[in-house]
Amino acid sequence: MNLPADIANQALDAAGIDMTIGDLQEGTKPAQVMLRAYGQCLRQLLRAANWDFSRKTSDLVLLADATGQTANVGSMVPVPSIYEYSYPIDCMKVRFIPWNYGQTPAVPSGNIQIPAVPLTGGVATQPMTGRRLQPARFVVATDPNYPPAPGQIFWTVQGESPAGRTVILTNVKDAKIIYTALMLYPSVWDPLFREAMVAYLASQITLPLIEKSVVDKRSALQLRKENIELAKMKIKEARVVDGNEGFYSSDLRVDWMQTRRVGGRGSPYGGYDGYCDDGPGGYGGGWDSCSFADGSAY
Repeated sequence: MNLPADIANQALDAAGIDMTIGDLQEGTKPAQVMLRAYGQCLRQLLRAANWDFSRKTSDLVLLADATGQTANVGSMVPVPSIYEYSYPIDCMKVRFIPWNYGQTPAVPSGNIQIPAVPLTGGVATQPMTGRRLQPARFVVATDPNYPPAPGQIFWTVQGESPAGRTVILTNVKDAKIIYTALMLYPSVWDPLFREAMVAYLASQITLPLIEKSVVDKRSALQLRKENIELAKMKIKEARVVDGNEGFYSSDLRVDWMQTRRVGGRGSPYGGYDGYCDDGPGGYGGGWDSCSFADGSAY
């Protein structure tokens, strides 16, 4: 019961559709509809809360060092950043980049260790013994100066294209990243996430698979509404759990807080993620709203 087809069949049941599929790639109409919705639903739902099961820590691969001291990498980095890193291909959302991780990671393949004393000031690695992780300032951008290697099927790899690649800009040397990873296997999903995924998927595929009669359409609309409400409830529960179990999210949806990072002081990036001239960084902006088939978001 831990295959994508199992999740799809649960969604068909929740949508009141008397169909069963054996595989998302089998080519039948329900499988085609499910395949079009499955991947997008999974990615949106992963971004909708800081799910514990999808939290991943990884070394970032250096693309450029503005100080020019690191061999085999570029030196063109958009100001005011010092270092530019490749965006992980399985990253759904950056949660934060720690500036006091407390150790120097292994040098990524093909790179040379960044010198201990850069020519310009950066955020130095500091010991974290007895201290919690502190976030650094960063911004996600697209840079055409460091395109991926030619010959790739670009539309299959997140963050890579012939026009450039998605990058992370920061002043942290030898940076690590804490992020929400793409978790394709239902066997590792949180029970809350699984229920939310089933309900979310059901709400997306209900109308495309119903019969065309008015009665069926009305029933489908009611089922879709119920599944949307169920998905929202599970997302809300996950956000509450996140607030209770982790220190890295404090995004309460209070009206006056909705604009607190708009037009940040002295920042060309509008203050996003604390990316301004002073103060600590943020934890990636909390979570994203999840959009639903009825036009609502949560």
